Amino acid sequence: MSGSIMLWNLDGVYRKQTFYRNKDYDWLDFESIPNTNLLCEKDTLKLMSHKLSKRSPGVIHYLGSGNYHYLSYLLQSRIKNPYTLILFDHHTDSLPSLSQSLISCGSWVLESLKHLSMLQKVFIIGVSEEAPHYIPTSIREKVAIYTEHTLQQNLSTITQSIIKQIPTDSIYISIDKDTVDPKDAVTAWDHGTLRLKQMMYMIKALFQYEDVLGVDVCGEYPVRPTNDYRKKERDAIRKNDRANEYILECIQTWISY
Repeated sequence: MSGSIMLWNLDGVYRKQTFYRNKDYDWLDFESIPNTNLLCEKDTLKLMSHKLSKRSPGVIHYLGSGNYHYLSYLLQSRIKNPYTLILFDHHTDSLPSLSQSLISCGSWVLESLKHLSMLQKVFIIGVSEEAPHYIPTSIREKVAIYTEHTLQQNLSTITQSIIKQIPTDSIYISIDKDTVDPKDAVTAWDHGTLRLKQMMYMIKALFQYEDVLGVDVCGEYPVRPTNDYRKKERDAIRKNDRANEYILECIQTWISY
């Protein structure tokens, strides 16, 4: 696993951040592709996959806003061996899609379990207390839920319990920053209460005990030309930039485990 960074540009948000500067990164520009916000035609996803296949395989992928979290499906579709998805998210992202031709930020986990044959199980960490009710019956046996309140107990014990339950030798980690407390990152969605350092404590343990195939990160605050000058937006950009830098530095350190 190398430490190269792949930046997915669908919303322009990373132009406002600096965490990746002076590092080994690649820039995938899809900003001109229409109709990708929140949901995406699967045919469009195939075009993105084709463009991705022509690049050197980055391992740490920054996807932009949580509205594009469905890109994690594309990245995992390239995995050729059995693996487990470790998802840090305040939502289950397992609702049925509006159409069989579409994938969305709210359906991609369900789509992954239905269509990615190498995916054996999903651990969703940091969800709201109501989230388990949104897991379809058809996939419940393959999903383990850890709510935000559960994580406020003995984090070390919970982390070791998760590691012991992982059924595969390899894992893929997907991070939506809406899992963490808004003191540490700001998204356009409702937030959990996990602190960023707590999340990274768990991820460090995963790197120590598991073969990590890749990592993706989303949860940027959406910024548009009409609002990027306001203090609220500038503060959100700075906070997320710091969070992304911390995540990146930690993961690049742990890659050698």
